[in-house]
Amino acid sequence: MLRMIVLTLFPLFLWAAQPASGENIWVKVGQIYGIEPRLLYSIAKVESDLDRYVVAFSANKMTPQQAQELSTFLRQKGIESKQYSQVIAIKSKNKYEASHVVHFLYTHNYPRFDMGIMQINSIHKPLLDKANISLYDLFDPKINIQVGAYILATCFARHKNNKDAINAYNGKIDDNPYSAKVFKEFQKLYSSYQKDKTKLYYRDPS
Repeated sequence: MLRMIVLTLFPLFLWAAQPASGENIWVKVGQIYGIEPRLLYSIAKVESDLDRYVVAFSANKMTPQQAQELSTFLRQKGIESKQYSQVIAIKSKNKYEASHVVHFLYTHNYPRFDMGIMQINSIHKPLLDKANISLYDLFDPKINIQVGAYILATCFARHKNNKDAINAYNGKIDDNPYSAKVFKEFQKLYSSYQKDKTKLYYRDPS
């Protein structure tokens, strides 16, 4: 059902510019990488439920002291957090709050964390540095989606099938239910599109 054709992998610094006014970011970035835009949207839906300011990481990788210090920090700043199984999701109200969260986590050596609408992991900081993109820039959804698409394109370049490539975006290939969740979201969009091909069923986060 879903076929991917990954085009030439442009260096990240060549495509970090904002799309032109009026262009839908999902479509624009999908065209650049030959990735179906509804797949990008479906991944964002699964990763963050389209929350541009969320920061998440594995709770079981914190030390008890880090857990206590994080709780104190969030309480003092009035920032909401919620734990889903082993994942802590910190839900800021704006870029200012989200940037404070990232600064706290990064400077206090917390476990690797995911940021923004496509949940870009902090492990990619060296790549971002080369592209002159800061961790705080990832709370701009247009930048975040472009970075996420670049990472997904590299996953398709390394793996032979859609399932493995999509699971690789999540960080684990084998025995991972992640791709099934993404395909479920994709099918919802595909079904809607089949009913009315004149409409986009993924909203632009601008």
